[in-house]
Amino acid sequence: MYIVHSPTHQRHQPPYEIFNGEQTPHNEVPARADQIANALTAAGYGLEPVRLELDLAEIENVHDSNYLQFLKLTCEELKESEYRYPSVFRYRSGRESGNPLAQLGNYSFDMYTPLLHDTFEVASQSAACALQVAQTVLQAAQGGEVTAGYALCRPPGHHADFNQMGGYCYLNNAAIAADFLSAHGRVATLDVDFHHGNGTQHIFYESDRVFTASIHADPDWKFPFFSGYGDERGRGKGRGYNLNRPLQHGVTDDEYQQVLEEVLGHISSFRPEFLVVSLGVDTHESDPIGGFRLTTAYYTRMAKTIASMNLPGVIVQEGGYNTKLLGTNVVAFLDGFKH
Repeated sequence: MYIVHSPTHQRHQPPYEIFNGEQTPHNEVPARADQIANALTAAGYGLEPVRLELDLAEIENVHDSNYLQFLKLTCEELKESEYRYPSVFRYRSGRESGNPLAQLGNYSFDMYTPLLHDTFEVASQSAACALQVAQTVLQAAQGGEVTAGYALCRPPGHHADFNQMGGYCYLNNAAIAADFLSAHGRVATLDVDFHHGNGTQHIFYESDRVFTASIHADPDWKFPFFSGYGDERGRGKGRGYNLNRPLQHGVTDDEYQQVLEEVLGHISSFRPEFLVVSLGVDTHESDPIGGFRLTTAYYTRMAKTIASMNLPGVIVQEGGYNTKLLGTNVVAFLDGFKH
């Protein structure tokens, strides 16, 4: 399996997150990607360093150009030891403001996702990993080969919206890969992270080019709270091209499998030519911020079920916060997918 990663991810080290008014240790740490890379190497997988330079002009279908420039310029202005969190958020009827404090709140939706000096460069490299895998999978498909690749992305991306960062995400890696592939055929995205992929949903919500599906914790129970409900089906041309399956606490392997098979049936009806999988293993029974009861062995079964669709696929790393088991769980998934 073709795997791409970026060693630069280690330069993005958020100092903390603010949850319920408390300053708490940040869950999205460099050890996540390092542990996955080490486990992949130990399992015999080869990792390629990212070589693609992300062209911002080519991702403006996915992210607003003003948002991209805000991220880039703000990070460049920060010193190596500085970081910046929002302190005020734009309210619904609020006007635009050029004040830097207001801009940060305008382009953020939580207090888990700070900006540091290297954040934009690292996020760009993370997105480039997904895009490089998508290009390779497309090239193989054009040569008549159905193959899959894995982008070891850090920071993750599926919460990043058209013009907002949040949920540890700055650029939507999966959406960037899906948008690229959609110029060459019908694309479906399948998000199996514990949390709803709100950014991916919103980016394609009015589009009939990409079918978006997400299996996740009920937003009445877990982040991101304001999206991920079952009645969100798309808008305009995108009506009927979005599917959510919110689940309750304690979902088991067999219960999840039943939902997965149902969702894949909907995806098959769309007749996609490419599949982008947002892989979060925070669905594992031991994840510190999850709440499902999926086992390591189940990730192999899950992957085999998805792979049975026999589509050219891009697997993009999202969440998973038990750093001791993170690599083991990712290896279990990729083992199932490649077979």
